[in-house]
Amino acid sequence: MLNVNSEKNALNFLNKKIKLSNWKLAVEVNGTLLVSSTEQTKFQNISATGFSVVFSKENLVLDCKTEHDSDAGTIRMISTLENRSAKSVLIQRIFIMDCDQIEGFCSAQDEVVALSLDGAISKRSVHDIRNPEPAKVWTNPLYPVRSKIKTQFYNRTKKLALQVGFVSFQTANTEVEYEYSEQKGIARLQAWCDYGGFELKPDAKMPVETFLVSIGTNPHIQLENWAMEAAKAIQVRQWHDAPIGWLGWSWVDPFTVERYEDIVLRNAKAIRKRLAGFDVNYIWISIGNLADGNPGDWLNWNKKSFPSGPEFLNTSLKNQGFTWGLWCGPFWLCALCREKITEYQDALLKNSDGSLYVVRPEWQFGVAGEMPKEKRPVMYALDPSHPKSLAYMRDVFTTYKKWGVRYYMADFMEAGAGNTSRFPYADHFDKALVAGAQVYHNFLKMMRAAAGDDTYFLGSSGPTIHNAGFVDGQRTGNDFGEGRAMYPDSYFYPATFVINSGAFWTGPQLALQNQAAHYYTHRKLYINDSGNVLTVDKPLPLNDARIHTTIHAMSGGPTMIGDDVDRMDEERLTLIRQTLPRPKEVAFPVDLFDSPSPKIPKIFQRKIEKPWGRFDVVAVYNFEKEMLREKIEFARLGLKPDVQYLVWEFWNTEYQGGFQNCFETAVAPGCVNIYRFVEDTGRPMLLATDMHLLMGEMDIEQCVWDEKDRTLRGLAKRPIGQKGSVFFHVPKELRVANPAGKWIAKDARDDSLIVRCVLDFVEGTADWEIRFAGREEQRTMNELDLT
Repeated sequence: MLNVNSEKNALNFLNKKIKLSNWKLAVEVNGTLLVSSTEQTKFQNISATGFSVVFSKENLVLDCKTEHDSDAGTIRMISTLENRSAKSVLIQRIFIMDCDQIEGFCSAQDEVVALSLDGAISKRSVHDIRNPEPAKVWTNPLYPVRSKIKTQFYNRTKKLALQVGFVSFQTANTEVEYEYSEQKGIARLQAWCDYGGFELKPDAKMPVETFLVSIGTNPHIQLENWAMEAAKAIQVRQWHDAPIGWLGWSWVDPFTVERYEDIVLRNAKAIRKRLAGFDVNYIWISIGNLADGNPGDWLNWNKKSFPSGPEFLNTSLKNQGFTWGLWCGPFWLCALCREKITEYQDALLKNSDGSLYVVRPEWQFGVAGEMPKEKRPVMYALDPSHPKSLAYMRDVFTTYKKWGVRYYMADFMEAGAGNTSRFPYADHFDKALVAGAQVYHNFLKMMRAAAGDDTYFLGSSGPTIHNAGFVDGQRTGNDFGEGRAMYPDSYFYPATFVINSGAFWTGPQLALQNQAAHYYTHRKLYINDSGNVLTVDKPLPLNDARIHTTIHAMSGGPTMIGDDVDRMDEERLTLIRQTLPRPKEVAFPVDLFDSPSPKIPKIFQRKIEKPWGRFDVVAVYNFEKEMLREKIEFARLGLKPDVQYLVWEFWNTEYQGGFQNCFETAVAPGCVNIYRFVEDTGRPMLLATDMHLLMGEMDIEQCVWDEKDRTLRGLAKRPIGQKGSVFFHVPKELRVANPAGKWIAKDARDDSLIVRCVLDFVEGTADWEIRFAGREEQRTMNELDLT
């Protein structure tokens, strides 16, 4: 329960296991910090459902309503700040928590980890609170000790979970910070809303972001509950199927080698031929539509790269069943766009000295990419609150809509996100809006309306959770799988793709790590885009291609293909087919809180329920140079510990055997294994398919066992013209009574049978029927299926 300590003018939160004492509240106003524990402040209207804090010096009142859920171990605080003075005041920060007595959660000897949230897309690591250095990234030198919105703590020693943060984030930048002490463990917790000097007028009130403290035993439950709570605060967009499309770039260079329009049209044709029926329905064109490749001059069409124009492109792609999309940095204005800079001079963000605010020191595409590195242009940013900025970008998205554009990769959103990300501007035009979140959301609202409700927006390179309610999908990780044009002095020159480096900034390790760290927001706040671009073609090593494929298939999110589908190797194209169609759910990171930085999670699980049965698919990644052997307890996977499970490995097409209680993985260096677990019921069981990495979720429609006839029947669905195999386990007491056309092997370990049926999807579906008899029964020619 939360109660007020009138002697100290502070709060106490008492839980069965944890006590938070000397919890103060404060308001930073007109450059002065007013703290609840001072003599000039007092608590009033104290009840079981709330209280008020009166800051007499400035005649401000912080009214707090509290909601307790003892079962969930939570306290929620909904607050309002009122200015009862006769003059306006400037509100910098409102501290909803400043607590320096945290008892019962941890001691200095405990192993405590935390998951923080940065203000930009970056490496998100669970880190040891005693040593956060390995998890720090380039965007925020205080990350992860200081976190945006919330921090999730987990005491691995005591099995205690503590979450501190905000479940609303629409108006102000919200932050949580902790201090570590070798004597106390967590010595201090602070949480505040940053209003950036917002003017609160006399007799006016302003809502404060809703604050939540949660205490329990499971950090995953707290993260998932938080996402559901946050979703209630916003109108979340529900996009049904994650877009699957084509980008290219990995093995084609549309800027320095081939003409962009030609690459797009030949790949569109190839997709309809080589990936027919797999619902690859989007074409993403990036930067090449812009004259000279200059962001900011959005409506100046690149006639050199696309000589036929946008209307022709739209018609051509639409006739082939494609929706086309564009890359866009909605706040950006390139220094080479001199006329635009003059036109929008008063609508650009500026530094405190009046100079233009630089949000990117170098642009290296288009004309800029051909310039010497030292002469390449910088990037400026539009003031998101300025009427001219809003009018300009409204015209851009309205025009794009007329052209048929229905997909956007909205990039470098950090440029207009202010203090919610890494570019906290000094000033903005519309002072009726709070700097940062409110200004940013007001701009996104305009962008969303202008583009149309039937348009898919993918947010990138900036805040993640702050985009909820406006974007349909959100990039959660790095530029995984992307290629680059062959400009001198560029990252990949003179190549278009980087291989043999999982830790590279376009490699899979960071993508997988962020897939794990963000999993709980997927389809609660938006569709997580943790796969980004799927590139699998040679000379990418086969094991790397399989890792890329697995990350995408287990993501539950979108895919843009980075390969040249028109020319790619057929074997590698099969890998792409094995990820489609895409399931909706993201894999659960089993070892997220067991992998503090510099480790990364490596065990990812999907629990799959179908009308015909249930099973589990577990991917285990090994980025190390040594063989990974790890014993996975069934209880850790939520499997029944005393029941035998049949285990199949996808990539090696291998029946692993039957196991109880635990399973030991054996993953080669730089590889991934995908295991399918199904409960052994003592009858013939479907083990796996080779058509899709989820081995039954997306390809098997029916699988029915007829006990009376001892027959296993089923139906599978794939695009017309595809072929594939289904594998079955048969107990040692049975034999196949209709063996014709089936591949039958005896497992020397336990005398069981492994049966393969080959399916030909001539009409989009294919079925099977396997009849069984006892091995002791006499077999006659009448049983044989000679057809």
